[in-house]
Amino acid sequence: MPRHPQRPNAYETESGIPSDQQVEFYRDYVFPAIRACGREVRLDLRAWAVAGGMIAAAQELGVPLRVSTKYWAEDIGRPYQPAETYPGYSYLNFLEKPRKFDFYWELWGLGSHRLLLWGNPDFVKRAVPTFRLAGSGGFEIDAPLAQKGFGNRPGVWDVFTAEHKDRMFWKWEFERYWLFYLLWGRLSYDPKTPESVWMNELSRRFGAAAADVMEAYRQSSRVLNEIVAVHLADPNMYLWPEINPGGLIDAYKETLPSDWRYVASIPESVRDRLEGTASAKQTSFDTAARLNDMAERTESAVDRAQAKLAHNAEWRSSAADFRVLAHLARYHALKQTAAWRVEYFDRTADGERLAEAAHDIDAAIQVWEDLVTLTDGLYPEEMAFGPDDIGHWKDKLPYVRHDKVLIDERLDILDKFGRFDFAFDFGAHVPPAQDLARYRSIPYSLRNTVEPRFEAIDEKSTNWVDEGPREVVAVKPALYLQVRAAAREPGQLPAGVLYRDFISGKGPQKFRLKAPDGDYEVLFVHPDKTVDKRQAHSDGTLSITFPEGEWSISGLVIKGARSREPLPKWTVPKSMTRPAMSHEPPPRAAPDEELTLRLGVTPSAHVTAVRLHYRPVNQLAKFKTLEAKAPLAVFHIPAEDVSPKWDLMYYFEVLNDQKTGWFQPDPAVATPYYVLKVEE
Repeated sequence: MPRHPQRPNAYETESGIPSDQQVEFYRDYVFPAIRACGREVRLDLRAWAVAGGMIAAAQELGVPLRVSTKYWAEDIGRPYQPAETYPGYSYLNFLEKPRKFDFYWELWGLGSHRLLLWGNPDFVKRAVPTFRLAGSGGFEIDAPLAQKGFGNRPGVWDVFTAEHKDRMFWKWEFERYWLFYLLWGRLSYDPKTPESVWMNELSRRFGAAAADVMEAYRQSSRVLNEIVAVHLADPNMYLWPEINPGGLIDAYKETLPSDWRYVASIPESVRDRLEGTASAKQTSFDTAARLNDMAERTESAVDRAQAKLAHNAEWRSSAADFRVLAHLARYHALKQTAAWRVEYFDRTADGERLAEAAHDIDAAIQVWEDLVTLTDGLYPEEMAFGPDDIGHWKDKLPYVRHDKVLIDERLDILDKFGRFDFAFDFGAHVPPAQDLARYRSIPYSLRNTVEPRFEAIDEKSTNWVDEGPREVVAVKPALYLQVRAAAREPGQLPAGVLYRDFISGKGPQKFRLKAPDGDYEVLFVHPDKTVDKRQAHSDGTLSITFPEGEWSISGLVIKGARSREPLPKWTVPKSMTRPAMSHEPPPRAAPDEELTLRLGVTPSAHVTAVRLHYRPVNQLAKFKTLEAKAPLAVFHIPAEDVSPKWDLMYYFEVLNDQKTGWFQPDPAVATPYYVLKVEE
């Protein structure tokens, strides 16, 4: 976001007006002009960038307005608004009552659904009722190709290359996406529109293969929605999930889902497994199973249709997209499990899990290489639909293959040093890790010069007892777009990070840390990968003396009693059958009165707890949780939490003795929360 040239501390928003001048500018100039133009002009304000006081200023001047917000950030995820996500990429606190303006939803396909075909009637049918959330008034959606050639990039290119013009059955490119327009147009107007409306058109185009083609559409259209739901690398439209592999694996495993009330981040899921914390959230293994199922169903439908439609131009155009989406599903299924296992290794030094991750990544690389074989020469090389992440699937191969480098280096460090109590990577200052919700400053984007499992140490770190002399030989970190696999040229990706940077010094300087009492082996790691060993003793403080003379040290590895402890026991939760659940939502709630809710669960032999999560329909509010026992869980929401200013959102989490569970409503088949109207 650019700074104002005369006022460097004031940022301009997308309007080009400095934030602290927007209300004054629009109130005193634009709004009066709208009111005086002689006809009704309705003002459309975007919730994301509305300055405080802007709505009130328009209302005071009698300017009719509506406010719009993003349904699922700048992508299309699942067919409901996320219960909890980045507030600025959702509805913030705009659904407060009473509301004197219209409110509606923007389905931004600009980030995710740009090129490949989409057509899933089940999704539309589920989404349409949610456009009335808390009295909101409807939706808009971005069509495929809406930003083709973003930024007026030079060149002329079609969906396919000139060598494959025989696949182009259309006169105008938008005609390729006829099913997208038909489903959203007809089903949003009437969700009860009969299936024959689109099946008749499919039959006209594909004859006896119509049902198979529809199945290919339906199953492949689930893929991007699922990827976006479980792995939202950027809520802006700067990354392109149709061609992006999700970033390097270290960035991938730190990325939050966009649906984080129902999908666990990889660090959260691993932490839950190690700490024995029960959660019903979808894990990487659940995601992999879902994606593989989508791929299998898509591939089967494509094979059946292919046998009947080999020479149909529209089918040849469509089949290519379906196969791409199946490959994306297979790839992310493998990367999800690989990333989970890498995170588990980083926390435990369990070599078996790291070897499994290496196997998964080898398979994922093969899937991506097959994807490049499928798409090279078929789709253009210079595809651009946004400000970053342009090009082609083959441009991502260096990033995809680099995951193997990152895992192999972990295997090498494990082989060389084994498990350890402490480890320090010497180099330049590294900013502290940020909250994962700060998506452009995830830990790996800041710390990719630091060896995994090691702590960063610079020449001024508080562990040093002496003043020096010490000097850092630094290495530049990979940039955000590189670790996100979005830079067209990968440049210098993180590799050999333990050895490439170091600290040089002179004399027997002391380095201290708190450590349990006992004897330790200290390994001095040099930039040339040689290692010197010493013994040291801790009485609560471990003091390490550096060598006489000049030295250059890349890191320290310290091994004591903890490195000899058994690894955490590896267990895999058993699959459990979802029990029957019964709940009768009240028709409405009285304000400022206690609200009682009940959930029946049958059978309940393996159920350990039932939780109720609730909050107002306000993304700035935090969920609260109550817990009760099955088979009939009864909850009492306090009167002070039932406000006439907000409708109430709630859902249930049913936990079992495998430390897993289920949600009610079930996210797989319904909007996974209830919204209760609170009387004003």
